[in-house]
Amino acid sequence: MFEFIDILSKNVPGYMLVFVRISGMILTLPIIGSPVINPKVRVLFIFILTLIIFPMVDTYSLSINSFPELIFDVSRELLIGLIIGFGAQVIFEAFIMAGGFVGRQMGLAMANVMDPNSFQQVPIVGQFWMFLMVTYFVVADGHHLFIETLFKNFKLIPLGGGTFTPELGQSIAYSGSMAFNIAFRFAVPTMIFLLLVEAAVALTVRVMPQMNAFFVSLPLRIGCGIFALIASLNIFQLLFDSVYSDLVNFLGRIVLQLKGA
Repeated sequence: MFEFIDILSKNVPGYMLVFVRISGMILTLPIIGSPVINPKVRVLFIFILTLIIFPMVDTYSLSINSFPELIFDVSRELLIGLIIGFGAQVIFEAFIMAGGFVGRQMGLAMANVMDPNSFQQVPIVGQFWMFLMVTYFVVADGHHLFIETLFKNFKLIPLGGGTFTPELGQSIAYSGSMAFNIAFRFAVPTMIFLLLVEAAVALTVRVMPQMNAFFVSLPLRIGCGIFALIASLNIFQLLFDSVYSDLVNFLGRIVLQLKGA
């Protein structure tokens, strides 16, 4: 009886920390942590992952001697999980941003749809590119990267050993400019094409002042924008490798900085 209590006292805190870190990652990782998935299913998934990963985690060096220390470690592990998941989520949010750029240029700034991930109104073009990114990512076995991250981060960042360095804060701040860079790379071909269409309409109006520019330009921009989105599928294939490498490098850098390297 006392041996069983002793085993519980040694393993329960470690199990709790593993569970909390995985929960933080699942909450913020794209695809795996989508709110579309039933919360009960996600909790069960986290519980099963914890049972699988816990025996492979080194808990011998873990020392928790008081309840406040346990609360501190739980908070730290939750924050570590949230930061790792955020590192992947920010890349996917770049496509929502790109869709916003193109949607305004097309005249669809008010044509928003409900995003099932964030439960917010997002541009319809951004939602289209977001679904396209998820499709490419799954087809390219990118979801294995997230599963590998769930397992291997415990080897690089031991329980109770995560550190929050100034370099980590700089990387999180840099993620905003990186997302803008990715969004701009995807949106700029369509934006330039629509800009040329608007310039052509302006020249036509200059030659034919009696033409109703607004009546002609709005459906023309929408039609040309849809044509450009269809043509952008080839551009998407060309740029997907660079986006995937940015995701891998950014996730790796965040994990190493959390490790303190």
